[in-house]
Amino acid sequence: MQFAALTPLATSAPSLGMMDGLIAIYTLTLAGLAFFAVHRVKLLWLYFRRRPPLQPPGWQGPPPRVCVQCPLFNEPLVVEALLEKVTALRWPAERLEIQILDDSTDETPAIIERWLQANPARAVRCTHLRRHNREGYKAGALARGMACSHAGFFAVFDADFRPEPDFLETLMPYFANPRVGVVQARWEFINRERSLLTRFQGIFLDAHFIVEQAGRFSGDLFFNFNGTAGMWRRTALEEAGGWCADTVTEDLDASYRAQLCGWKFIYLEHYTVPSELPENLTAFKSQQRRWTKGGMQVARKLLRTVLASDHPARVKREAFNHLLTGLVHPLLVMFSILFVPCLYLIGARPGGLWLWLNPLSIVAAGGSTVTLYVTGQYFREGRWLQGCLWLLCAPFVLAFGLAMSVTCGVATLEGLLTKGGEFVRTPKGGRAASVGGLVGQLRSRTLFTVITLVEVTLGLGMFCGAVYFSANAKTYIAAILLVKATGFLGLAALSAPDLLPRFGPVRA
Repeated sequence: MQFAALTPLATSAPSLGMMDGLIAIYTLTLAGLAFFAVHRVKLLWLYFRRRPPLQPPGWQGPPPRVCVQCPLFNEPLVVEALLEKVTALRWPAERLEIQILDDSTDETPAIIERWLQANPARAVRCTHLRRHNREGYKAGALARGMACSHAGFFAVFDADFRPEPDFLETLMPYFANPRVGVVQARWEFINRERSLLTRFQGIFLDAHFIVEQAGRFSGDLFFNFNGTAGMWRRTALEEAGGWCADTVTEDLDASYRAQLCGWKFIYLEHYTVPSELPENLTAFKSQQRRWTKGGMQVARKLLRTVLASDHPARVKREAFNHLLTGLVHPLLVMFSILFVPCLYLIGARPGGLWLWLNPLSIVAAGGSTVTLYVTGQYFREGRWLQGCLWLLCAPFVLAFGLAMSVTCGVATLEGLLTKGGEFVRTPKGGRAASVGGLVGQLRSRTLFTVITLVEVTLGLGMFCGAVYFSANAKTYIAAILLVKATGFLGLAALSAPDLLPRFGPVRA
């Protein structure tokens, strides 16, 4: 991608120094993005060379006692469907208990009580545990439930998950191996076709659940329990130190601590549990912010311990890449800031290195991401056509992901600088779900407003760049910038309604 000079530039020392400084920062940014691109290629390689599905050994002896935990906070739209599903799980009645871990402050407790009274045959195995504070948030609720049970195994389901009756029967045989501490099922999404937002989310998450998790498991590398739709062996969790609330991703934290202790995790790529994607953009942003922030907090907490452990070097390398994945987001923000100025500067003073480094880095970063997404779509449906059709909208998927880097970049900095924090639930229940609680507090509203203003600024900068390059007969550059501008401005436009002042009571 060689850019001809577009306008004469001054050749004074300060101008040249500023140009060289910007291009140096841009070069380092591209190098960082290329590093993460190489890691994505590695995950694809691990996935394509994965071993056949693992067959569990036969369980010997009587069925163990199992506790199903359902942590809830203000879930009036989905809690009844959850109760219908978890009380239909097949397992000997005398060996099964169901804990409804309810920290709600709205009408959810009353809905639960009405359902339990209306279904006495199913309610006999259920215990409705109420907390009137959210100390420790989800981690605190799970820890309290664990202290109230003598079960040897714990299955966890968030409010929007819908396990099939054979869930326990399918996962439990893998625990016949006494060193297996966790068995994790794959997430599926019942509303992925609902809107363009849910379709994009499905693509992003399929890449994680279909490619990344399966690749890490098959390569005998550390991977994480995803917080729900999985089972824990009690002794594994206790040996790892139990649930901790000093990060906002207690699942990732406990996973790494348990694997550091030598416990083996099993990932079931071909067994899925249906769940629900957030249908509001602010809710999606909040979810991504928590996941990214928590990942960086776990990196601060455990990465040094991982690197100093006796585990193989390949395990440490992948743990390093996995826990520091959030750093890609500040790099993407920096890339978005510098892209248009450096296109101009490089075009005015092209050098031999830039004849290949600039386009090669960009193509490698974007191409590895698209390949990851296409692979996830193909192996979910089993049809290449389904995966390849997404190539047509790949530029817009990448633009959406680039625009999300502002939210996740802020979360990365929060994770590097803070410990713990509020566990902000992601509202579920389709379009009827309220997101008022996500932005209702002044601090959250201010943060989301700043993020939206940054998105608008970057989008306008790229739009102006598109106009400029189009006027100078660089239409292919203008087209690239226009697509990226659409991602930023579209994301900001969809976020704006949630930031407007609300009148009357706001639902939590």
